[in-house]
Amino acid sequence: MMTVNEAMCLQKTIKERVAELRNLRSSVATEKTTTYPWQEGGKEKIESIVVKYDIKVLDRKITEIELFLYKLDAKIKQSNAKTELDIDVDVDKLLAPLE
Repeated sequence: MMTVNEAMCLQKTIKERVAELRNLRSSVATEKTTTYPWQEGGKEKIESIVVKYDIKVLDRKITEIELFLYKLDAKIKQSNAKTELDIDVDVDKLLAPLE
């Protein structure tokens, strides 16, 4: 169990983590190397790509975290729907047009 405030702080931190994982998935998950054999008498450049992270594992982790965020958001909204604020306000007067 945690308070709504703790859940919202956790939610913010996890969203930042998801952004980091997405960047990892799109940029540094692979390492691209280009060699130029024409310097040694060849005529074409050679590119090789080395996978640094398993994209499927990374994608599964992102999906797992996003599912948790969805459930957390639903619980926060459910809690807010039940919480009443002790405030006395006349909405009609407050939002009445200027005379």
